[in-house]
Amino acid sequence: MQNLEQMKQYRTLFILSAVLLGPATGCAQQQPVKDFVPAISHPLFEQGQGPILLVDGGHNNFHTADERFAPFAKVATSEGFVVKDIREEINAKQLEDAGILVIANALNEKNVDSWQQPVLPAFTPEEINHISNWVWNGGSLFLVADHMPFAGAAASLAERFGFTFHDGFALCKPKKKFDIFCYANGMLRHSQLTDTHRPLDSIVTFTGQAFTIPDSAISVITLDSAYKVLLPEVAWEFNNEMKIIPAEGMSQLAYTGFGKGKVVVAGEAAMFTAQRVGDNKIGLNSDFAPNNLQLLRNILEWLAE
Repeated sequence: MQNLEQMKQYRTLFILSAVLLGPATGCAQQQPVKDFVPAISHPLFEQGQGPILLVDGGHNNFHTADERFAPFAKVATSEGFVVKDIREEINAKQLEDAGILVIANALNEKNVDSWQQPVLPAFTPEEINHISNWVWNGGSLFLVADHMPFAGAAASLAERFGFTFHDGFALCKPKKKFDIFCYANGMLRHSQLTDTHRPLDSIVTFTGQAFTIPDSAISVITLDSAYKVLLPEVAWEFNNEMKIIPAEGMSQLAYTGFGKGKVVVAGEAAMFTAQRVGDNKIGLNSDFAPNNLQLLRNILEWLAE
């Protein structure tokens, strides 16, 4: 547990973060930039000729293909993928023709208006079996789960692939409204996701979670000793009694093989879409995140290979 002065600094950070990103009661302030136009001159596939890419919309998702993840869907469509959203429980029939399944910020129905503990699983054991069997046999999963309560809601699904989610907030220092990971600070790793076409020297995220990875996985973003995972009982409500654990060595973006398939796991969602919170640009449209679009394109390319 941190001393009182450190705790006061963390609380200051949380308040500032809440002003930028919105607490549980104010998330409607996050508005997708639906007129976002990705700069893609050489798509992966001819228009509509790529693999089917399914975007989950059947689990009370905070990010869906027609709303907060609409810019993500636009990127995928521009790359030639056939983007479809699914609004029901996930089953083997839905997945059999798909190349990529994207799940972003799913929630259990009971936590939609209650961002507090207990956070219940968003997916049934049967759905997890269908997804893991599909990946094992050659499917590609892109699992995105943000800070509490999204990390907790997707924890059982992530666990099936060897990832351990911590249902909290990964944060470092006061007044930091976003996180820059680069080779210079040692938190960005050269990998298949960063160096597909050219090395990406920095990636920006916007307040997410941190997770531990299996031995088979490669961490692209690895947090250093300045980061802590804060585990409040209620999202965005921070106090001196809440549990805090070190985040050093945990990941915020990683990938692995799983049987014949592939898995990419991300602990922050805004980095892969374009949003506005008041006058602030959050994500692919941010001037200070010039490499995030190429990172997303690299991820989709790797998953489609």
